[in-house]
Amino acid sequence: MMDFFTQIEDTEEMRQGDIIRQLNPKNGQTERLGIVITADCDIAQRKAGGRYTWLEIVSMTVYVEGPWAQEQLRKLSEKRSKGMLEYLNGQIRKRDPGLTALTHEKLALWLRSKSAEEILANATGRSPAADDKQLRNLQAFALAVSSDETQTAFSRLKGAWTLYGTDEKTQQDNVRDAFKDSGGFQDYFVLPELPRQSGLGFVVMLRSMWTIMASDLYLTEQDARINDRPDAFHRLGRLNDGIRFSITQKLAFLFSRIGMPTTFESACETAAELTVEEFFKKNVQEA
Repeated sequence: MMDFFTQIEDTEEMRQGDIIRQLNPKNGQTERLGIVITADCDIAQRKAGGRYTWLEIVSMTVYVEGPWAQEQLRKLSEKRSKGMLEYLNGQIRKRDPGLTALTHEKLALWLRSKSAEEILANATGRSPAADDKQLRNLQAFALAVSSDETQTAFSRLKGAWTLYGTDEKTQQDNVRDAFKDSGGFQDYFVLPELPRQSGLGFVVMLRSMWTIMASDLYLTEQDARINDRPDAFHRLGRLNDGIRFSITQKLAFLFSRIGMPTTFESACETAAELTVEEFFKKNVQEA
């Protein structure tokens, strides 16, 4: 752990890269974890308005079961819906050509009130067999778009993978790939461990940004308890410069991307084209 964190005194002021924690005062368990990202200069010059900005940290398990699995479900449903919709709309047109075609959103809404078996029966005019491929595909799609809060996102993802025929090894590889920096714009940063926290593997959620008043953040857990604030945040340790700078750099890179509307981009292209035409037209006239 010494490779990832810097030794500090308990009396040192809060700085960027400090790991903070909030405990449940009833059971002493960790409620929330985070990392301070307010710039050191703003803290030193009191420009932060008495507040600290911090990013949420969760365990790898929580990340996989929640945000990551939810995003995979969204991608899976979008990828698989085209074939499913083509099949269902083809069957529906055979029975009633005048009916409006199903869309991704309409099918997801239909699955909230009807089972996959019922929808296939309505579309085809016959009850599907238990091993019917289209039934399994629709059941998998239903899991991908489900809003059932009694199931974790990962349990639904695993169920959908299985129905789509994804074997156990591939499923495990998919989870491993969740933490590989393979380019693009990752909205997370992996930390192998944290001070005074059991277990290995944590994820800084770059999109989960919060603020906290300086009066609600103590330098140590002992300070919080002395001030009768066992529910307040307190510092656990400080990341070394290389890691904290890497986190803030990745955060800046993620939010510096600005996507412009297609109409604006088209207008820019038109303006550029007209400029080129005018430029060469002028040169021809001068010649």
